Amino acid sequence: MTRRSESTGEPFDTRLAAYVLVEHEDKVLLTLWDMRHRDPKFTPRWSLPGGGIDLGEQTIDGAIREVYEETGYSVGNLSLLDVTTGIIPAARRYSGDDCPMQTVAVTYRAKLLGGQLRHEVAGSTSQAAWFTREEIKALNRIERVDLILSLTGPGVR
Repeated sequence: MTRRSESTGEPFDTRLAAYVLVEHEDKVLLTLWDMRHRDPKFTPRWSLPGGGIDLGEQTIDGAIREVYEETGYSVGNLSLLDVTTGIIPAARRYSGDDCPMQTVAVTYRAKLLGGQLRHEVAGSTSQAAWFTREEIKALNRIERVDLILSLTGPGVR
């Protein structure tokens, strides 16, 4: 839904998303955010599993759903780690009207309950994999990965 800023009158959209830090046997579960199906020039980057929350869906339920959709794993025992806001300028958006989007990213830590690693099909990610914190340093990744890892242990630089 497009709204107007009370301070500037500028129209904007809002996107609520949830992400999850899953660690198991000293490795972190990441997904490869890959929008090349919409933009051939897009450079894929590693991210925490997660994504948009459906209308009426609780963020914790959306986080669990997104992990399963993108990786094949079931998670539980979620605890809140971070809530961050940001702005995507209109020119950098992949969908929606010609206005900026305010993002609200809720990030949880979760326990791995089961499942089997698989890649998402026809979604916004193309791979899922486990990495040590040391291996993550060499990956092309989004800033949220570094932020969350710095909040939960030795930071990634």
